[in-house]
Amino acid sequence: MLKHLMKVTGILAVLFTLWGGFNASAQNRSISGKIVDAASQPVIGAAVTVVGNTRIGTATDLDGAFTLSVPAGATISVECIGYKSQTIAVGNQTVFNIVLEEDNEMLEETVVVGYGVQRKSDLTGSVASVRSTELANRSAVDAASALQGKAAGVQIFNDSGAPGSGSSIRVRGISSNSSSGLGPLLIVDGLKVDDIQYLDPSMIESMEVLKDAASAAIYGAQAGNGVVLITTKSGSKGKDGTIFYNYKLTVDQLGRYAQVMNAQQYMDWQHQAGLLGTPEELIANGTWDGVTDTRWADVLYGTGYTHNHTVGAQGANDRGSYYLSLNYVDQDGMARGDKDTYKRLTAQVNADYKIKSWFQVGTNTSIERYQRQALGEHSEYAGSGASLLGTLIIDPITPVYFKSYDELSPGMQKAVDGGKQKVYGPEDHPGWYYSTSKILEGDGVNPLIYRDRNNNKSEGWRIRGTVFANFTPIKDLVITSRLGYRISQSYDSDYSEPFYVNIKAFSETYEISANSSQNYYYQWENFANYNKEIGKHNIGAMAGMSYTYSDYRNVSARLEGEDPLKGYAENFRFLSYDNGSGTKYISGGTPSQSAQISYFGRLNYSYDDRYSIQTNFRADAFDSSKLSVENRWGFFPSVSGGWTISNEGFIKDNVSRDILSFLKLRASWGVNGNIAVLSGYPYSTSISYNSQKYQYGTDNTLSLGSQPDGLANPDLTWETSVQTDIGLDLRMLNNRLTFSADWFNKNTEDLLVNISPVAEVGVSSTTINAGSVNNNGFEFELGWQDNIGDFNYSINGNLSTLNNKVTYLDPAVGHITGSGFANYKLETYFQSGYPVWFLRGFEYAGIGENGKAQYYDRNGEITQTPVDADLKYIGNSLPKVTYGITLRMEWKGIDFTMFGTGSAGFDLVPCVYRTQHQSINSLVYFYNESGKSIPKIENMYSDVDFWSSSATLFKGDYFKIKQIQLGYTLPKKWINKAFISDLRAYVSMDDWFVFTKYPGFDPETASTGSASGRGLDKGAYPNARRLLVGVNISF
Repeated sequence: MLKHLMKVTGILAVLFTLWGGFNASAQNRSISGKIVDAASQPVIGAAVTVVGNTRIGTATDLDGAFTLSVPAGATISVECIGYKSQTIAVGNQTVFNIVLEEDNEMLEETVVVGYGVQRKSDLTGSVASVRSTELANRSAVDAASALQGKAAGVQIFNDSGAPGSGSSIRVRGISSNSSSGLGPLLIVDGLKVDDIQYLDPSMIESMEVLKDAASAAIYGAQAGNGVVLITTKSGSKGKDGTIFYNYKLTVDQLGRYAQVMNAQQYMDWQHQAGLLGTPEELIANGTWDGVTDTRWADVLYGTGYTHNHTVGAQGANDRGSYYLSLNYVDQDGMARGDKDTYKRLTAQVNADYKIKSWFQVGTNTSIERYQRQALGEHSEYAGSGASLLGTLIIDPITPVYFKSYDELSPGMQKAVDGGKQKVYGPEDHPGWYYSTSKILEGDGVNPLIYRDRNNNKSEGWRIRGTVFANFTPIKDLVITSRLGYRISQSYDSDYSEPFYVNIKAFSETYEISANSSQNYYYQWENFANYNKEIGKHNIGAMAGMSYTYSDYRNVSARLEGEDPLKGYAENFRFLSYDNGSGTKYISGGTPSQSAQISYFGRLNYSYDDRYSIQTNFRADAFDSSKLSVENRWGFFPSVSGGWTISNEGFIKDNVSRDILSFLKLRASWGVNGNIAVLSGYPYSTSISYNSQKYQYGTDNTLSLGSQPDGLANPDLTWETSVQTDIGLDLRMLNNRLTFSADWFNKNTEDLLVNISPVAEVGVSSTTINAGSVNNNGFEFELGWQDNIGDFNYSINGNLSTLNNKVTYLDPAVGHITGSGFANYKLETYFQSGYPVWFLRGFEYAGIGENGKAQYYDRNGEITQTPVDADLKYIGNSLPKVTYGITLRMEWKGIDFTMFGTGSAGFDLVPCVYRTQHQSINSLVYFYNESGKSIPKIENMYSDVDFWSSSATLFKGDYFKIKQIQLGYTLPKKWINKAFISDLRAYVSMDDWFVFTKYPGFDPETASTGSASGRGLDKGAYPNARRLLVGVNISF
């Protein structure tokens, strides 16, 4: 059968060949060859066409090879971006080995800027660019975390390492006291998005971060914290389209343990504090079995797995391109069981087509479906939020399980007997129960209890996309009309039942809650780009307008009671099964709508590739939900300039390009705004209907009445940032050595602050513009790339410094209190003259002669009885230095990547020990240092002032090797016979090595989960140590 099939195939091939011969000149001949660069590396995607007939052409493959049938006497043209074009007469030659020479004038990569693109060498602002090669094959499943350490001046905050938790991006520090609106504006393929967690890094072609005001000013009132522009992948030209499949398996385990006391140390601590007897006494009275030494982190955390599949197709020709991708993530976190999971399905459809030479249409669309379940974190109190902190504070002499009813505490026995409050235990061991401490009646609870009690679920879908048309009526002018849209629906639910652990951790009622929201948003933008080159003059102009509209609706309901449902099986745990006996609460339902209109423009001019100047201007207006009619318009100008010194005659005529390839000095100034902090008519007041009871007349009868809910402030305006940037770009040794440096100074004014008017006004609060913040610092990027024969390597590093200070706060405000911990006096503070959300507490001054702690008071004098007036700055919660380094090597199909990132200059307070619950565990540091650098245990265990002082402060500095990856690409001759065009397998170790002196779990995730809570470590889900195995295959 196979022989017959081969014969038929051969006959068909002959017939097609004969048919082709009748349609082509009998003089046609087949030529082939290989195109390489000066380093003998294949040039992929080079266009080979017949001069005078561009319909006859092809493109080189991944090996730089091509085959083409050309007419007799033809001349071929070879072109590729970044290289000088060549024309070659075919003659009688059939095989060509072509070496392309780099074109230094065209070699520069282009970067995406607002409403256009520019050559990187033409930039006059500060723009960081990260390419797809920097983002590929990471264990991270969201785009923001993949950006970490890749760009100077860009900080990535990970408040949690839990599945489905997103990272926060901060550009050049934090400029506001607000709890929201601190991150940059996010733009994906021209669409403003609320987050980028839905984007798998493998789908991204490039990420540009507009850091300075001049680059971001084109986005006006939304760009006060910078702009991140993301371009997803599009199809690339080739002989045929490509089908690809990528798979990653990630194995997660806890990589670093918090350094808490073991059983012997804990019992010694408790004994010295006078709270427990000796170990022998504890054995005798049944408190300890003489063996148990539980490491609670191992009880909660085990091994997690993430499966990441991506399948797609892409291709392009001279008229259009397409890129189709389907990504599925199934992540089961390292907490034991299935209560920390994240599933996401994302489809990406990108396509464009040139219908006419002057008219092009296209679309970029993403469809996402997600589900998530998460453990509680960032809380010290009994409840789901304490489940992760429980691994630190529950004592190590408590076993994991009580294996019989007799081991239960009296309270737990009563709950079991009553049958109304659940006492949790492992399902695979009936009759066993999760233990609780016999010496601690508090928030330190077996973490497995809160894990099993957790039933929260979050799910939803989102569609994001753009549809655009490019019209080119005349040469050099492109008019674009683009419609962007977002549609989303989400549903959150939770179910909790009565339970009992101890007198602090219990509930006597069921609680069922649900929250549903839907949102739609659209933006319509029309803009025109004109670029004209006239001799040595290059002129560019852009002008446009934008209109956006959003509609958000939400409704929430909660039911609670001792027996509120018709049934309690899993399929009855919904509000619709309310039996009428419980109490129901309903809120929301009112639509929230907003609109914005904007006009913007840009002018740029350069002369002789030496001098460049660019101006931007944007005018924004928002509806009345943001600001009053008088203040709704904002105007945001910027100007920037560049001097390419290397193109001056005194340089290029005297210094070889092989030595000094490029040198440019640039400077910029601009104004941006931050509208994200405004919502809900903050400038106005409304009447709260029947919200207050009043007494009228002489009797004691109270009647319902209405009152204003605040004090109006029609002069309220948005936060405004004015930023100056000076930068230098340098390339040397034939572009092998690259260096860039920036200095920036950013002043943010008109911060929004809520104040309480005098009591006589009769209202509780009003919002005013009352503060200013300054951020300034330096940014450096250094890189080297070269090859030694077949061995290619590169090393790139970046470092940024940040000085952050509140420069003004209205005297009527004085200060703003942020986050605290339990009964500690230590908390975060926002106050003029200090960094944003600094750590405020008592300044520790060592051990006094009586063995007790002493402190510096507000006058610098030593005291052992500090008062609240002595509380002062003791630490900085924001890193002053961030940096990253990447090493890449490749040799004959073998590739190696090592990437690390770090932060320095910030402080952390591990929120573990609590003086009102003195039997909880704590860090071993305090045990080891007692009687040395800090007081003995008996003199500090109950001292709130000591635990509120700098004695409990630790440096949070760390360096993490985020990735060590080894890959191998199989030779073409091995795989082409299987119709495979490319096959790469790799293994990666992510987050395996951490260098830090911080004794908690993870200095990277240490926070309370809120904007004001950095520096306070309240039991965040730590980042995992990951082993990743992957394969990339294309056909």
